Amino acid sequence: MSDLRETFDAFASELAPLCRHISVRTDENGPYIFALGLKDTHTLQLRRVGTLYVVELWHGQTSEVERIVDKPKFSEAQAAFDAAKAWLMNDAI
Repeated sequence: MSDLRETFDAFASELAPLCRHISVRTDENGPYIFALGLKDTHTLQLRRVGTLYVVELWHGQTSEVERIVDKPKFSEAQAAFDAAKAWLMNDAI
């Protein structure tokens, strides 16, 4: 699990300029990335579930209107990171 945590920490550092907030958190399922875009409209969670990396993409500025728009799954960490970066870049424009 520590290798995954290190991978997520490195990725969070790389994405920090695109985020109002980004952190690597841990819950009962292990480490995951939580990120808020610069304009608070694009939010995501990225975690590993089994052998897949799952990126939960949220859209909306308040909890009343926020909704999950997609939940893509990737077998490679880099593909998941690229999808997360693209989502957050939408909020930086």
